[in-house]
Amino acid sequence: MPRTRLIPVILAGGFALLAGCSSASGLPTVTGSTSPAVQLDATEMRYEPNRVAVAAGDVAVTLHNVGIVIHDLRIEGAPQLMVSATPGATATGTWSLKKGRYRIYCSIAGHRAAGMEGVLEVR
Repeated sequence: MPRTRLIPVILAGGFALLAGCSSASGLPTVTGSTSPAVQLDATEMRYEPNRVAVAAGDVAVTLHNVGIVIHDLRIEGAPQLMVSATPGATATGTWSLKKGRYRIYCSIAGHRAAGMEGVLEVR
């Protein structure tokens, strides 16, 4: 088979493999145990950890900014849920969360595009 015909076959196989790794919501499953709270470190340009699982209900959220610029934490589609911390500071909040998988991200200009996002799985 000519190489130009192999490219679509390889791409289709890759997309099928990726589809098998994600949930119906399009977000990957978070492995491991359920944490009692969301506790993330923010630095340039990532969260650590970038995948967290918590129990549904009122969830304590803590964002430690260990970076050198301001960072925040938001849930895609829920603009009212946000914590923001200046460099060296810690921000806290309580979010009421329903079961599901959510994309979390930093909304500071350019941060999300640079890869500062993750997954929050509410069980």
